[in-house]
Amino acid sequence: MRLATGKLNLLVYIVSTLTLLVFVFYLIPKFGIYPFQEHIKLLDLRFWYTPIDVFHLFSQLGVNGRDVYRFFTIFIDMLYPLVYGFWFYLSLTFLLKKLFLNNSKFQSLRFIPFGIVLSDYIENLNILYLLNTFPQISEVIVIIGAIASFSKWIFTILTILILIIATFIVCAKYISRFKIKTFKN
Repeated sequence: MRLATGKLNLLVYIVSTLTLLVFVFYLIPKFGIYPFQEHIKLLDLRFWYTPIDVFHLFSQLGVNGRDVYRFFTIFIDMLYPLVYGFWFYLSLTFLLKKLFLNNSKFQSLRFIPFGIVLSDYIENLNILYLLNTFPQISEVIVIIGAIASFSKWIFTILTILILIIATFIVCAKYISRFKIKTFKN
């Protein structure tokens, strides 16, 4: 099956982009960020955290805040990794197909977003476990969650860098082709 080519794949890409935008500009701000005070940084948004960080955050949130955080994690943040993971995968597939042959090892770079997705799911399950066992905080569980968060952000940075570089190269190729065609005419 040829992904990221043809009208059907364009439609799938548009739908996935619109879905991503709904999450980024509506669902996450409404249910995940703004219900909390500005000075509160949820575990999902941190590069790393410790058991003390978790205890302070959960204490700061209070019972209602922890319930909102649990709701957000279960109903929004368990779907979001699929949405952005699929979007990153489609974007990389499209760009890498423009740059490399199908049998090129560079094509495997399109699978990096699944590292983000896996790390995000481990992080989310970890957060739910910590929320459900609070005020007991397991140091081992927190470390697993922190490693998952760290991995998620590393995979995210790597994916975005590949997207930027690939986009730049694809644009440069099209500009050079356009200049050559214009020059010949």
